[in-house]
Amino acid sequence: MSVLNLRLIANALAALVAVVGTMMLVPAAYSLLTGPEDGWTFWLPGAAAVALGAALFSLTRTRRNRYVSRQSIFLMVVVCWLGVVLVGAAPFLLAGVMGPVDALFNSMAGFTTTGAATVTPEELSPALLLWRSLSQWIGGIGIIVLFVAIAPVAGFGATQLYSAEAATPVQERITPRIRDTVKVLSFVYGGLTLGGVVVLHLVGMGTFDAVNYALSTVSTGGFSTDSDSVAAFDSWAIELAITVGMVLAGTNFTIYYIAAQRGLGRAVGNAELVTYLGVILASTMLITADLRASDHSFSLAIAFREALFQSASLTTGTAFSTTDWSAWPPFSVALLVLIMAVGGCAGSTAGGMKAIRVYLLSRNAAQEIFRLVHPRAVTPLVLGDRVLPERIRVGVLAFVPMGYVPVSYGAARLFQERMNLSLEKGGVLYKVSQEGSGFLQGQFRSKFGELLQIVRIRRL
Repeated sequence: MSVLNLRLIANALAALVAVVGTMMLVPAAYSLLTGPEDGWTFWLPGAAAVALGAALFSLTRTRRNRYVSRQSIFLMVVVCWLGVVLVGAAPFLLAGVMGPVDALFNSMAGFTTTGAATVTPEELSPALLLWRSLSQWIGGIGIIVLFVAIAPVAGFGATQLYSAEAATPVQERITPRIRDTVKVLSFVYGGLTLGGVVVLHLVGMGTFDAVNYALSTVSTGGFSTDSDSVAAFDSWAIELAITVGMVLAGTNFTIYYIAAQRGLGRAVGNAELVTYLGVILASTMLITADLRASDHSFSLAIAFREALFQSASLTTGTAFSTTDWSAWPPFSVALLVLIMAVGGCAGSTAGGMKAIRVYLLSRNAAQEIFRLVHPRAVTPLVLGDRVLPERIRVGVLAFVPMGYVPVSYGAARLFQERMNLSLEKGGVLYKVSQEGSGFLQGQFRSKFGELLQIVRIRRL
């Protein structure tokens, strides 16, 4: 690789490190209100990150280079992710509540919006809780925004970087320029976050909890300020507000722009949106019926309420919980594990395989069956009014085995540790699908170190 490309990678890393250091000033300022003695755990690494990032940025800055190899772009994404995670781990380590491995894991889980943790929320100071939620929010879509924002300054094209970071098989530009597209996505992301804070506060949450839950909901990270997650509030209004927030966060953000510019009817007809909402609705109805049939202590209203929340939570990868659904009937548990692999929409903060891939896989399967009967038929893969190129079909088919290799690897690793066999694949699937902590947090707490590399590999 050329020296110039290495300089660009170092330049991008320096800019992101400085930005993350600046973001640490938010919990640092909040610590002045809650516990000034803890403030140094943010002021010190924050100032160091800003100074180091600014110095490295100045040393590696070069003239704009319009062409950067794809290898350099992908390496840049990997290096920047790891750099951000290392910087983000500093407050956890300096606070003295965990060792280096746990600090790295919690930072990795935060920025990848996995939501897992090696400590309970009660063991963290309010400032650390805020940083944990903020790291999820940055990782949700903020990383893409930061990447594209620094691209022109660092001297490379935003389009290349956006393509390398976006987790979607079919990339869409809602505006002619990628930078304008990112501005729209940022506006949607910020609007959902601000709206979430306001609504959660109106339905009874305190300001601190409302901010943290809004950050975790919109990023679909799922980290809670209480070990009992959303169940701690025991409020149907709060559950409904968070459910709506999770569904909105799991929707492709470009759909909001399409609805605003071209009308709601054009957006509602989106194939991916129909698939995504259909999965949540079908899961809710099936689980409601299963709970009612298996346990008559569930009223219809309670069964529907629990089924809707858990279905939305696990489909979007947020994994907030209002109950221990592992104690539900086997059919309901199996269905929830299945939908967590499906995930939300591409172009959203949700994890999983993405609804667009599920839709394309189902269309491809239907076409293969049709070709068995009509071998000479020409059946192109169509999405909306577009005929998709063959490389997208191949990419979608390759993603499933390639993307879930960590499931088999992780299950084998945990089996060596003699963990409960019924939890192995479910726990690894949680991490691979970038799910939040949920009911598995306590049962996997002693083994989260084993899952660190699984989380890292899946995100990259």
